[in-house]
Amino acid sequence: MANKTKLIDMAKNCAIVLLLFSAVFLLYKATFNEQDTFLKGLDSFFGGNSEAGTERLPAGESFALVSDPVFILVTAEDSSHYAVKYDNETKRKLITQFLAYLGEALGSSGEPEELTSEQWQKVLSGSGVFFDYLYSQPLSVIASSLGYEINSGASQKTARRFFLGNSNGNLVLYFISEGDGKIYSCDTVSSFSSLKPKIAECPIGNAKFAFELGDEYAKLDPYFIFSNESGSLRAVTVSNPIREGIDSAALLGYFGMNGKTVSKYTETDGSEVYVDGEKSLRIESSGKVVFSATGSSGLLISGNPEELSIADTVSACGEIVRNSIGQTAGEGVTGLVDVSSVFSPSSCTVSFGYFVNGIPVTLPGGVSAAKFHISGGAITRAELYFRSYALSGGVINALPEKQATVIAQSHGGEPVLTYEDKIGSVTCTWIYS
Repeated sequence: MANKTKLIDMAKNCAIVLLLFSAVFLLYKATFNEQDTFLKGLDSFFGGNSEAGTERLPAGESFALVSDPVFILVTAEDSSHYAVKYDNETKRKLITQFLAYLGEALGSSGEPEELTSEQWQKVLSGSGVFFDYLYSQPLSVIASSLGYEINSGASQKTARRFFLGNSNGNLVLYFISEGDGKIYSCDTVSSFSSLKPKIAECPIGNAKFAFELGDEYAKLDPYFIFSNESGSLRAVTVSNPIREGIDSAALLGYFGMNGKTVSKYTETDGSEVYVDGEKSLRIESSGKVVFSATGSSGLLISGNPEELSIADTVSACGEIVRNSIGQTAGEGVTGLVDVSSVFSPSSCTVSFGYFVNGIPVTLPGGVSAAKFHISGGAITRAELYFRSYALSGGVINALPEKQATVIAQSHGGEPVLTYEDKIGSVTCTWIYS
């Protein structure tokens, strides 16, 4: 009996030792082997070792790449407007001063309530801050970029123009919905008193909205801002990074193409084409890069397309933009300029544009800096246009704002001052929308 008991104790001890070794082995594997695989995957995505490639993009792991407001206007208690549209240094200071308040307002926004245009215009005469992104932005994407999440119906809206105003001491968010053209207000949990001292720091200005100037500008967009600034812009030069040489291996990694299995050929016009199964990447000497995927070989943004949010989609596309054309743009920055639909984030198009010194850039042929086609929750086509911009030190003069609005009056809409990329040079020009 004693021997039997001893044998049982020995068996138990052996089992404990085996379990201990097994636990140590599993811990080692999770800590080193799987971590190594994860880090290699990230390295591949961000342009490091692209041999492994990637079939899935991280969703919601970084803030969405939205544009900064292109115009900003601050209204004092006496209803005078101080606006900045073209002086980027001053505009950056104002954006830094006020953009956090927009994020807080979006994050705590209540259900949107419709306003009439008369109510909206009366609101704009009161103290507050007006932001114009020029290009329509999903409200949920702006909020995400500022570290907030919208839990109201405002999350399904898109807008380019916002106003933070005062209603009985409360901070209220107002905006014009680009989807239906209606004007909405959303209550927030913030007090307007938090904004008042910042507004008081701004100079007294003489800017005007077009609607405030009566019948003289009746055909103009009513919310066009006359800022009365100088029409001079800093001179800009442009070059083509493709001709200067880019890391094609990194590009392959961005789009999940395996560096070991990819085949390459050169077309008669000098374009380099890489093929990996149903994926292809075409690098043109013009600076244009086109990725395309057929069948089910697109780059999945998340595991379940039905759970994809528009912020996830924009964020994933923005990662590629930030780590490709964003790295070679020089003084240029990239920002979101179009989302075809916030209601179908798994099947839409997402476009980004270039901005230099706070001014939008129009590219040859009206193309986007980057455009992504999403289908079934995956990127199936992407077009990237590599450009590099530099401030030359000089200035270029545009047609004065008042004269530009006279031209716009002939067909309505609004004039927008842009840098025009003419492939070999950059000028400034007014476009009319």
